[in-house]
Amino acid sequence: PMAIVTICRGTRSGGQALAVCLGERLGCPGVAREVLQAAAAELGVSEELLTRYMREAPRLWDRRATIRRLYVVGVQAALAERIVEGDLVYHGLAGQLLLRGVPALLHTRLIAPLAGRVRTVMDAERMERDAAERFIREQDASRARWVRMMYGEDIADPRLYDMVVNLETMSVPDACALLEATLKQPDFAVTDAVRRQLSDFRLACRVKLALVRDESTRGYGLEAEVQDGVVEVSGSAPLLTSGDPGDRIAAIAHAVPGVRQVRLKLHWFDPNP
Repeated sequence: PMAIVTICRGTRSGGQALAVCLGERLGCPGVAREVLQAAAAELGVSEELLTRYMREAPRLWDRRATIRRLYVVGVQAALAERIVEGDLVYHGLAGQLLLRGVPALLHTRLIAPLAGRVRTVMDAERMERDAAERFIREQDASRARWVRMMYGEDIADPRLYDMVVNLETMSVPDACALLEATLKQPDFAVTDAVRRQLSDFRLACRVKLALVRDESTRGYGLEAEVQDGVVEVSGSAPLLTSGDPGDRIAAIAHAVPGVRQVRLKLHWFDPNP
């Protein structure tokens, strides 16, 4: 049976080892970088640039917020393509938020003792203990700021996850077996109904990507939801003296293959009050 898992972890917490183990048990690859590569190719940017935008915490008033949103939506769309294809173990940043609301996904938070993480960095990067600990704390803080600024969420909030696994009291193989057993429960079964919802989510991501790629609608921060090919676009749009942004938004959404109907649920504002 098909299974989809996201693993959120701190720096050098064993997330990749857990993803590899679970992927082998499920017969599917653990992915993270591959999603970034697909998104970068679709957006026509370098993987390095995309990775930087996905890792560097934005500032409160980030002049590059619009382009950052483009890249995040691009990664979300690439991830949506993968979950529809089949089994997936994703251990990249913010999978639990990029795929929030998608049914039958097991969102996992992995935590591990700092001392073991420090030793891992010391061995891999040939760092002194203090430098390794500082590196881990800075990386963890950067991830937390990114999630807070992009989603308004605390990355450590257990409510974002279905399961929190502590490697201080459990080995990676045991954690892997626990996740595998959990995925066999009915709540995580990928039924035909779930597959239809996954397809709707993929189409919604494609519509969002089309809207942020178009310069005329990129700055609106629009969202999209799809049910059976009917897309509802929500968000805010400006009242303009020339041209109707609503017509443009609807035209862009209609042009996405698979969209049968477009409904707009927009809040209109005066750009020059």
